[in-house]
Amino acid sequence: MSDNVSSADNQQETHHKMGLLRDYTPNTAQLSPDLVRLIAILYTDGCVSRHRLNSWRITFSNSSRIAVDLFINSLVNVFDVPRERIKISMMMKKYYFATLTSKEIGKWLTDNFGTFRTLKFSDGKYPPTSIPLNSLIKTRNVQTFLKTAFSMDGGVKFYVANGNNNKKWLERNISLACHHPVLRKQYKKLLESIGIESVNIETDNVIKIRRKENLEKFTREVGFIDGITTTRHSKFWFGVEKNEVLNAMIDSYNDPNRYISLPRFN
Repeated sequence: MSDNVSSADNQQETHHKMGLLRDYTPNTAQLSPDLVRLIAILYTDGCVSRHRLNSWRITFSNSSRIAVDLFINSLVNVFDVPRERIKISMMMKKYYFATLTSKEIGKWLTDNFGTFRTLKFSDGKYPPTSIPLNSLIKTRNVQTFLKTAFSMDGGVKFYVANGNNNKKWLERNISLACHHPVLRKQYKKLLESIGIESVNIETDNVIKIRRKENLEKFTREVGFIDGITTTRHSKFWFGVEKNEVLNAMIDSYNDPNRYISLPRFN
């Protein structure tokens, strides 16, 4: 939870015009793996926004049904909310859009973590968004948080680069896209806390991991969620599982020439 979070209230019941609703506030002051996955999703492709006067919408959009199911399962496991309350629709026939409308859950999330917005406002200022850095490190949930965040907004850059005199080499890195400058610094600190060096490239709004020892450590200790595939932004690996690309990149250190000559790169 947030670094100064206090213990949550016990579960209660509250009256609503549609009948009796349960207060789904979790009875815990600790970061569980499910809660860590949920907030990582909300800091990347999710959103907690006002709905009408007193309620909130917790939403998530992604092209991967596996990612959407992770969002739904996290909500169900953390808040014990009935699965049927989470509505799923399709956008442009390629994006899943999952929505839960809840006064209690939205209030609890914003009370404990603040805003999840990462894009700047029209006046050029960024919202006061902040990852619960110290709590993640203290509760040893850094790998779970990073694995989820990189699965949503991260990827593997593995391709053949061309230089002068037709010289070819393999470009290898792992990157995480994030527009919020404070969050990029916090991602870097989280990676440092488990011994992985990274670079904050402000001009590109990305955190980038390079060098064999860092890439191997990321593969061993973080990785991606099984089943999550690369998107159309990947020129050479579209539709391939991110973990498969990651493993191929690490294996390429053993025989780079074999990978340089792969048909997909030529």
